[in-house]
Amino acid sequence: MGLVKKMKSAIRWLYLLTKEEKMVKVPVPVNTNELLKGKVALITGGSSGIGLAIGEAFLNSGCKVILAGTSEEKLKDVVEKIQTDKKDGRVVGTVINVLDTAALPSKIRSAAELFEEGRIDILVNSAGVLNKSDYFHMTEEEYDQIMDTNVKGTFFMCQAMADYMIEKKVHGHILNVSSSSALRPAWTPYQISKWAVRGFTLGLADLLLPHGIVVNAIAPGPVATPMQRIGEDENLFLLGQPSKRFAVPSEIANLAVFMVSDMGDLIVGDSFYITGGSGTVSLHN
Repeated sequence: MGLVKKMKSAIRWLYLLTKEEKMVKVPVPVNTNELLKGKVALITGGSSGIGLAIGEAFLNSGCKVILAGTSEEKLKDVVEKIQTDKKDGRVVGTVINVLDTAALPSKIRSAAELFEEGRIDILVNSAGVLNKSDYFHMTEEEYDQIMDTNVKGTFFMCQAMADYMIEKKVHGHILNVSSSSALRPAWTPYQISKWAVRGFTLGLADLLLPHGIVVNAIAPGPVATPMQRIGEDENLFLLGQPSKRFAVPSEIANLAVFMVSDMGDLIVGDSFYITGGSGTVSLHN
């Protein structure tokens, strides 16, 4: 009963203009709770999109948050904005390039010292890139960029974090950001990379559970993010999508909070799909 009393939600509203030019009002819950109180999270790809939304949702749930990205200036701007809203010093930024694999162990240990707790309980791997070219125009350079970021970067961030958590005896959570593309026929490097993340999540969960580390993936469908070149304030109607709209990052973040909380400890090696039917009800869209 006590936990239920601590879980609160507000409603924000999205307005969709359909192809018939009808305005539709859609409710989106914004949760504030204490599910992550006392925890510290590190989020790669944390300066925008889904990673940033997850960071803000974690803050609303009582967590301390380390946002990681490759641009120091962008991280500084984001942290300053959040601090202005929150005014409690529970968010910091740190530069981490997931492609610099040799530096990841030291980066994680340095990040762990940014708060007085001196530890990291949660890793969210949200750094990722999409392909811009179709199959017949894909270059080796673009293929490597996508696979290196989405697969290699995730692999070595998990390796470095697992070493850290085992050494420090942290019973924590690792959450990989996958995609509904992990359910679709894969002919782009992005789709292939998300199949790889899905399989890796299963294997890593098996490997790390004996150490008290819970590994899962969250798999969104189409989301209104800068990577998709669409913002939350734009028209989110999406023809061909069963839900008829893009998701917004905060909807993905609400599920992420539950998955890395103590309430999600028995979710092991799973990919939770939050797709509006994309890749599940409708395979190709």
